[in-house]
Amino acid sequence: MSLRFLVAQVAKFGLLNNLKRISISFFAKICLLWKKLPQLVKLIVKVASIILAAKLIMLICFKYLPFRALYAFQNHQYSTRFYDRNNNLVEIMALDDGLRREWTPIDKIPLEVQKVFIEAEDSEFYKHRGVHLPSVLRAAFQNIKNARTVSGASTITMQLARMIVPRSSDRVSFGKKLQEAFNAVRIESKLSKQQILELYLNNLPFGFRTEGITSAARNFYSANLYELTEEQIKTLSLIPRRPSLYIKQVPSATSFDYPKEVPHFVTWVKNQYKNRIIPPDVYLSVDASFSESVRCRIEQIANMYSDARVADGAALVFDNETGEIIVWCGSINFYKKDTGQIDGVLVKNQTGSSMKPFLYAMALENGFSPTSVLADVPTDYGTTEVYVPQNFNNRFNGPQLFRISLASSLNFPAVTLLYRLGVDRYIELLNHAGFESLYTQRKKLGLSLALGAGEVPLYELVRGFSVFARGGTVRNLRFTTVNSEIIEKIETEVFSKDTAAIICDMLSDKDARYLGFGPAKVFDTPYPAIFKTGTSNQFQNIVALGSTKRYTAGVWMGNVTGETVIGETGSSIPAGVVRYILDNLESSNVSKDIYFEKPERYKKQKICALSGMLPTKYCTAIAEEYVMIGENLEPCNYHVFNNGKIEVHYPNEYQCWFGGKNMNGSLKYSGDFEFYYPKDNFVFIYDETLKKMQQLKVDVAGGNGHHAELFINGNSCGISERPFRWFIPIIQGNHFLEAVSETGETCSINILVK
Repeated sequence: MSLRFLVAQVAKFGLLNNLKRISISFFAKICLLWKKLPQLVKLIVKVASIILAAKLIMLICFKYLPFRALYAFQNHQYSTRFYDRNNNLVEIMALDDGLRREWTPIDKIPLEVQKVFIEAEDSEFYKHRGVHLPSVLRAAFQNIKNARTVSGASTITMQLARMIVPRSSDRVSFGKKLQEAFNAVRIESKLSKQQILELYLNNLPFGFRTEGITSAARNFYSANLYELTEEQIKTLSLIPRRPSLYIKQVPSATSFDYPKEVPHFVTWVKNQYKNRIIPPDVYLSVDASFSESVRCRIEQIANMYSDARVADGAALVFDNETGEIIVWCGSINFYKKDTGQIDGVLVKNQTGSSMKPFLYAMALENGFSPTSVLADVPTDYGTTEVYVPQNFNNRFNGPQLFRISLASSLNFPAVTLLYRLGVDRYIELLNHAGFESLYTQRKKLGLSLALGAGEVPLYELVRGFSVFARGGTVRNLRFTTVNSEIIEKIETEVFSKDTAAIICDMLSDKDARYLGFGPAKVFDTPYPAIFKTGTSNQFQNIVALGSTKRYTAGVWMGNVTGETVIGETGSSIPAGVVRYILDNLESSNVSKDIYFEKPERYKKQKICALSGMLPTKYCTAIAEEYVMIGENLEPCNYHVFNNGKIEVHYPNEYQCWFGGKNMNGSLKYSGDFEFYYPKDNFVFIYDETLKKMQQLKVDVAGGNGHHAELFINGNSCGISERPFRWFIPIIQGNHFLEAVSETGETCSINILVK
């Protein structure tokens, strides 16, 4: 039916005119009746109308005008109850000055508790609108009669108003009572009776740093609300009137021992909320019992090695899929004098070799391959500084496959990779992987970063290490369980899936680990797992990292005072704790998907274990390695059959290491005639204290001759046989070095000595 049709029907039957006539007639009758009323009645009606209008306006104003103090009171902080992943209470947060004030929704407060408190404080609670006038009059009469304050006539709402806007002093005046009554009416206009009662019962002061019925039940009876007896409830209802008097009458009082488990973790969680209100109940992802077990394990080991100054330790463990933090152990004893409350998960320490997998992964994505061979030979890396790393066993192992260099944690190959990839690029990648701490250290970090000279917290290190088990991505860590809120899954891709898979394969290869660690049983797990350890250059920090497909764990041990750890402790100590953690977690892991992913674009094939190339019949050791599908390897040119025996032809960079001796055949020098060390434009620093004792080693490799002569600024420094090596005095200034072989080959460089 259209609007036009309705208008037509109204006009047709004259309905509009009829309504108009009826309205005019009714108004006229009202006016006539008003004129006939007596003046007194008219006055009463006018006054009543004004009162009703004023009341209506006041109620509207009270309801819709802001009451900032009430809003602030509704949103002030309560004593958060922290539970672990198994719903065990681990801490009840204390507020300022140790105050405990827990929140319980009104529908969770037993009806008996509500009834008793209403009867004790305001039996007419549900009948008034904030102020109970009969009670006010009765209190006024009693106070006048006794010449002192006998009754305050405060309703529950007025008491709540006094909590919201506290009195400036203990002295009660008519003005203060009037203000409380005014605010009570404002509260009643904005909140329901249930909301008012809820706020009142959760904030009622009981003295003794206790507010709210829930904290009172816990503090005075070591019980929750549902465990209170009728007598206990009645006693609690009396205490707020005068805590110092009534507390002496509390029957069967039992002090409550507030729990404080996983204290470092809870402290960190509180800081995550920053200026936000922490919810009344927080269900943490951490397993408090297992965290305590890990803490005890670390403490036990620290005590065993106390003579070596291993004084403390920390651990962090989380679920790779959900990001849930399962273990957070900040120290071996939170209450230890001076150092116990320092959180080892958050303290920045040097990481040692534990960060090498990131460098090797970066290399795989920037021109290197799993079949690359890296030189573990004595090398100086000089630019504006000279950096000479050392291997953990003070040995040089010559050419090593990429896999062995990583798994056995060789130092020279790692520094070589960083030298070629660039420090700035590496720091950018690490920052992308979540190592924010390193970014501010860029100016003081050089090639030593390859060996973990940068200082990062265990938190960043463990989260970053999960990138390999997670297929190349890192994610934000969670401190609550996935069931307590919507899971927030923020991922950052750092490496490709294939790169992550290859690194996992290498770090889980016990054979590749043998050169560096021997037959270490700690890494021999019945489930697929990867490990990486590290020791800082001053030996005050020893770190171990481990991952399965499901979990990642990290343990730091040492001392927070910076003292050097002494003795042959080694990173196997924290590695044992990591193994203990993973054993426990994997024993309860019901998932059948425990194997790391395999690279999709690679396949394993046989290679020469020395050159990394396609093996020939002269290669004496064969290995298997990932090769990109479709890639054709060059035949090995290291092993050559000549004059009835196998000769090994090493590239120039290995000649000085080999020294012309070959246990398995003869060494044939090959390649271009060139300076191996120093390189062109190297800069050296002259030390005044050493004077003539300072010498520079010069190595030249390659070429065809057996003798070579070195010239510095045109002056001969002598003739050398293979391997070509000279030791020259260091003199300040620019120098031109030229080498000439007996066959006429030449090479030259420039160096600067400051």
